[in-house]
Amino acid sequence: MRVNTYHRIIASILLILFVIAALAVGGCSTANKPAPKPLPGDQAKQSTPGAPGNVVMPPRMVIGYYENPWPGTPDQTGSFPSMKAHAASMSAVGPFWYRATQDGTLEARDSQLVYDTARQLGLRMYPLVTNKTGATDAILGDPAIRTKVTDSIVKMVQEKGYDGINIDFELLPPKYRDNLTAFMAELYPKMKAINKVVIISVFPQVDVAEDVSGAYDYPQLAANADFLQIMTYDNHWATSDPGPIAPIDWYEKNIKYAIEKCGGPHKVIIGVSAYGYDWVDKKGETIKYADAIVLAEKNGVKISYDEKSQAPYFKYKDHEVWYENDKSTAAKLDVVAKYNPAGIAVWRLGQEQPEIWGTIDKKFPKAK
Repeated sequence: MRVNTYHRIIASILLILFVIAALAVGGCSTANKPAPKPLPGDQAKQSTPGAPGNVVMPPRMVIGYYENPWPGTPDQTGSFPSMKAHAASMSAVGPFWYRATQDGTLEARDSQLVYDTARQLGLRMYPLVTNKTGATDAILGDPAIRTKVTDSIVKMVQEKGYDGINIDFELLPPKYRDNLTAFMAELYPKMKAINKVVIISVFPQVDVAEDVSGAYDYPQLAANADFLQIMTYDNHWATSDPGPIAPIDWYEKNIKYAIEKCGGPHKVIIGVSAYGYDWVDKKGETIKYADAIVLAEKNGVKISYDEKSQAPYFKYKDHEVWYENDKSTAAKLDVVAKYNPAGIAVWRLGQEQPEIWGTIDKKFPKAK
């Protein structure tokens, strides 16, 4: 009995040692297992390939650009229905409300109804400030007016209780490059002093004319803003030849370029187009998804899909229509997800195919 008991004890000890050795060699190893995918809500806790050093990514943003209804129509039209219907898929709205003038003040077209509704829906607000036509020389070139504009912006953000601002100065010749950087260098510390977010919208720079993109110094602007929102759309525009709004190869080239020049994906918000153009003799009119579908049906034409550019289009009589749908949006979001930028911004609410929001939820969900 004692001998058998002794043998059983020895055998048990050897078995335990064997199991421990096996676990140490391979049982607990993850070398052959895929790394767990981070949840969307964990974005703020992780570093990301492409970001310098141990830079931590901010929570993912999904911004919907908001445009007022046409003059004479109620606030509930325009982008309003889309904002209400798809708020759960968004983290913020960017209302197109303010213009900087040559005397340093801001012209406003804000709406209390839209503001209150966005807040009730849990959306942050980053209103756009654009440059009024004819005022750019003063806004950017006159130091006194520049200071007045930046102070006006800070005052407006504080009084209205916005979460930040989006500077959207467009149609700037390259000669404004240094002055635009100086403007942002003055605005940014003022906004940081009140703990507000600063976004600047910039034109893409790959395969884009210098006279359109040359004013935007990506590295310098990235140093004087929280995010650069790359307007990766209008590759074909109202006065160009007809074609896709954002062909997929052009789209990816500009995302890669922006991430490289801005210092990493944590500084970049990617534009997602939701509109189209109806061209007649090289004169295009903006068209939203629903109107494009109705137009094709009304004229009895088949809608085609260009696989190379990843965009739907159709032609009839002297018209040529290119636009965006859920398939073309999915292709863009696959590219976006590959580079994992800080966020996306949809231009604009109310023009899109409603089904794109399910695609956004799946392929680039906002941070929870």
